[in-house]
Amino acid sequence: MEPLVRFPDILHQAPIGRLLSIAGHVVEQGWGRYLAEHHGLTPAGMRVLLILGRVGDSTHREMAERCFVRPATLTGIVDTLERDGFVERRRDSADRRTVQLTLTDKGREHTRTLIDLIHSDRPLTSVDADPAKKEVIREFLIELITTMSDGDLVRLNRDSDRDSTTDSTPGGCPC
Repeated sequence: MEPLVRFPDILHQAPIGRLLSIAGHVVEQGWGRYLAEHHGLTPAGMRVLLILGRVGDSTHREMAERCFVRPATLTGIVDTLERDGFVERRRDSADRRTVQLTLTDKGREHTRTLIDLIHSDRPLTSVDADPAKKEVIREFLIELITTMSDGDLVRLNRDSDRDSTTDSTPGGCPC
């Protein structure tokens, strides 16, 4: 397979925020390809399996909330998982209007395999194969995730009162 990025020299000039964005996109595409080719899953389908593996049976509505999607969006995902034998829908005996989602044996097997793969902590590159560098990368990513997850986007534009279109300072714009 041909690499997605053909101009690695350009990447050396890119700001770190842009590199993170590109890296996330490339890893997500690769992960999606792997899931499809080796497990017959989409990333959304994998999310449902992992949640069911962690919390056990769940109602359709609870699963939609846990996946941060609308119940109507989840329906298509669950249709595919059910068709492929990963999950079953069961009517709740106490309330027939409620649908419970449960893993099948096949779903449990694939969930275990995926969890083992995720927790294998195999290096992705030669850089994170070095334990010292890996720890720096881990520390950076954890801090990035925790500081950016508060929703405060001002840090993306430190000079928010200035017109960013006139800023010619290297690193003046985040991406």
